[in-house]
Amino acid sequence: MTSITTVVDKSINPIIFNISGGSSSSSNNNYEQLPPQSTPSSCDGIQPSVECLHRLHGTSILLDVSTLLRLPASTYATSCTIFHRTYHRLSLREHCVWSIALGCILLASKMEEEPRSVHSIILTFAHIYRRRRLRIGDDISKYSHGAADAEADNCATLNDQEKENVVRSAKPMSMMGPIYAEYKDTLFSIENIILQTLGFTLHWIPDSHPHKFILYFVRVLEIEEKDVAQKAWEFCNDSCRIDLCVRYEPEVIACAAILMACSIYNVELPLVPCPWWEVFVGCNRSQDLSNVCNSILAVGDEENLDVRRAKYAFVPSLLKQSSFNDPESYLWSKAD
Repeated sequence: MTSITTVVDKSINPIIFNISGGSSSSSNNNYEQLPPQSTPSSCDGIQPSVECLHRLHGTSILLDVSTLLRLPASTYATSCTIFHRTYHRLSLREHCVWSIALGCILLASKMEEEPRSVHSIILTFAHIYRRRRLRIGDDISKYSHGAADAEADNCATLNDQEKENVVRSAKPMSMMGPIYAEYKDTLFSIENIILQTLGFTLHWIPDSHPHKFILYFVRVLEIEEKDVAQKAWEFCNDSCRIDLCVRYEPEVIACAAILMACSIYNVELPLVPCPWWEVFVGCNRSQDLSNVCNSILAVGDEENLDVRRAKYAFVPSLLKQSSFNDPESYLWSKAD
């Protein structure tokens, strides 16, 4: 009988905060084979756990904005892929995640033919910015993020309903005002920076998401449980939160998502004479699947303080000089 070494064990999910390296068996130049210490941020002295926190923070912003703009999952996935690939070329000390996220949403909406106006993108980011400063949705009494996170002055004394009222009472942003101009200038300048950084070669990204393989793989495996495909799709969405799309082929991520979904719904798939995933991704990929599974599980662990910080709080940038929306910025003082 074939020995199966793939392990799906949530107890070891802190692997995510060490940003595990990519597959050694990958032959596609679109996927990184470098160790995590080779990222520009790590070369700039940023610890892997801190880099991962900021990646989670950036992609959680992309998720919130995509939801409010009613963008499809493919557009969200494209924006996350652009985001992660940009930070495999640029350091977090050069550009903050808020500015990069602005450019990623604009580019992804164009590429996926789901255009949104610059005006709507800016207003949505400004809305998310206010919510993050107030940590709406987070249990401040239970989860203390400490002085590392920036908050509005009255954040700790308000309940969620009062915070929502603060957000709703904010004055409409004037298109002729300095705040709108700051967002607009940042958006257009960072769009050009992303395009130059990635060599203007983004056309292949929409066709390289793991989501596109889910239904095909499920059909080939003759899985009749409909919830398996839906759950696997959700796992693929979670995979966008970290840089798995850079380190592993989409087929590997899709197989990992199906593996976890089948585990949840007790669907048995063939492991002899060889594991089922070898049909799709080849031999000797068990460790890759294990890494992907545990990284995805870690993203959904909201008891992890870093995951909660990324999802609910405002995490200050690591720029050598402050970002356009850091606590000491003009935007911060005028956000409410």
